[in-house]
Formats: sequence, structure tokens, C-alpha cells
Amino acid sequence: MELYKNLNQALEDPSLAIITDRITTLRELNGCYIRYKVLPKKMKRFSDYYSNEFLGYSVPEMYFLIKDKLNADSYTFNEHQLPNEKYMVSEPDLYYNEESFNTGATNICFILGHSGSGKSMMARTLEGDDIDHIELDDLLLTKDHFTPDELKDYSDMLCSFFRNEGAKYYIGIAERDSIPKEEYEDKIFIDFVRFALDYARQHKEKKYIIEGIWIYLYFNDPSQFADYAVFIKGTSFLKSKIRVMKREMQRDKETLKDRKLMFGREARNYLLDEDKINVFRAFFAKQPGIIVRNETTETDRKEESVRNELNNINRCFVNADEDGIRDILEKTEADSELSNLNKFRIIRECQSAIFDLRII
Repeated sequence: MELYKNLNQALEDPSLAIITDRITTLRELNGCYIRYKVLPKKMKRFSDYYSNEFLGYSVPEMYFLIKDKLNADSYTFNEHQLPNEKYMVSEPDLYYNEESFNTGATNICFILGHSGSGKSMMARTLEGDDIDHIELDDLLLTKDHFTPDELKDYSDMLCSFFRNEGAKYYIGIAERDSIPKEEYEDKIFIDFVRFALDYARQHKEKKYIIEGIWIYLYFNDPSQFADYAVFIKGTSFLKSKIRVMKREMQRDKETLKDRKLMFGREARNYLLDEDKINVFRAFFAKQPGIIVRNETTETDRKEESVRNELNNINRCFVNADEDGIRDILEKTEADSELSNLNKFRIIRECQSAIFDLRII
């Protein structure tokens, strides 16, 4: 079979069934997908190959993408349905001044997002020998959890803060009840961030990551951070809360009890204010050079890897490359990290493709 060099050539072949965004009705979409489903296996492989080659997705994936788009375009939301949607639907992650931080031109980065949204995971992808990573949660009741020497090992910046301007905040639960909230919690984060900005300017040889919910809870003007790197997780409130619940369930009772003692009085700060974080998102989304990325979980990465292998099988099939299919088969059989289900999916497709090649 002649190999086509562009999408239009493939669309003109009546033996193929390829779904594109040129389809404008659900009836037309369903008709095209039914035609794909009844194709011989060989022509399904060719259809998927060209669909992935020119559109980036297989035919079934394109079907669901276009279906969702057509459904969304045809559905009219009532006004009372809109307010709660933002709590359920995740936004892409935003990266502001990423290149500047990577090169060291900007040496301080703030990571924002809901509790449980993946801020710490994002920070760990940036960590290195020259990066000082501080979680703002650790500023509360620090004395109960860090000796002065442990603070030094944790972070030079944090240690310097508690030895100097922040010395009055180096307290534990025993001292906390004697300090008015407005003299402790309502001040420590503001004082520390201001200290951190000055400290980073004086220590250009290192990079600093500061992550936590407290930035948008205590700073109302996002433009204050426009000279620095700011990364904002887009994970929805609902998804973040589910992650927090799973995380807490994995802790033993003593750890969970300790967590409650630390943050019992500050519980209101964990009922995150969606409007406040959206102020930051709206501001930085409009800034030049902003980078937008969808969150990728470990499950997403594994599924993407499997899809890539299935696409590679089709590519080998279209090019009559049986040795290439055998290489994929052998690699899959030796891959100890693949789940049994995914291994079965790939091996079955390899065996089927080899059989189909031999009967052509």
C-alpha cells in the first residue's frame, strides 16, 4: 500500500476511517467511528497510523476528543451551574520566569497551589545541590520540630531568619497559646517572605524555592512577585483535597495526632480561598513568556508510554518491519516495571501484528 505524505491524501482513501476536527455533528462523528470499528484489522492499523502521524492521536482517541468538544459546544450552562465548576475542574500549571530561574538570573522561585495539589513534587523536580527548598508550613511551631542545628541542615535561609529577625517566632506549642494570633501567624509569613527576598539578593550563589499556600493567603497583590519566578499548580480544590485525605490516611495515629496539634488553630487557612489563588493565576497568565503545561501524573506517564509502544507497533506494521515489532515484543517481555495488564496489551498487539504481516 502506498504511504501517504499528508492528511488530505489519507482522508481521500475510502479504505481508511480517520476522524478530524472537520467533523461538525455528532451524527457524522458516530458514523465515521462505526466505519472505523468494522474495518479489517489491517486497515484499522493503517487508519491509526495516519491519525497518529498527522493528528497526534489514534482514531479512538480522536473520537472521544471530538465528541467531548461537540458536547461542550452544544451544551448551554445555566447561570447557577457555573460557580461550583472551578472547584472540580483542574487548570493547567503556570510557569512564570522559568527560564530565568533555570539559568540563575532569578534565584528565588515561589510555588503556589492548593494543599495536596503537588507543589512539593513540582519543587523536587527543580531541586539540586545549589537549591535551598523551604516549605512554608515549617515556619509554624518550628521549635517543636527543628533544633538550631537541624535548621542549619534544612536551610541556611530559614536558619538565618530564626536567628535574626524571626527569633521571636522560634516557638513551640507550649509558647504558642501565650501569643496572640495576630502577633504570630498573621505576621510570620509576611516577615519571612520579605526576609527571604532580601536574603536571596545577598546570596546570588544559590537558588531558593519557597512553596506553600500562605503566599496567596497573606499577599493580596501578585505584582509584588513579578520580579521573581512563580509557578502555580492548577490542580482543582476537589482533587487536591482527595490527595490530602489519602496522604493523611497513610500516616499512623501518632503522626496524624501531631499534625492536628500543630495546625488545629490554623484550620481556617486550609479551607483555601479559590478566589485568592485565582487572582494570582489571572495576573501571571497575562505576563509575557508564561508557560502553560498540563499536570502529568505517574499513571498518565505510564499510559502515555503504552500508547507510544502501540503506535510504534502500527508504524512498524505499515512499513512491513517485522523485526521492529519483534524488538518491541522482546523489550516488553523484559520490562519488569510494566504492569501485567499493560504488558499483555503490548505483547498481544505485537503477536497480532506479526500474524497479520505474514498473511498479507
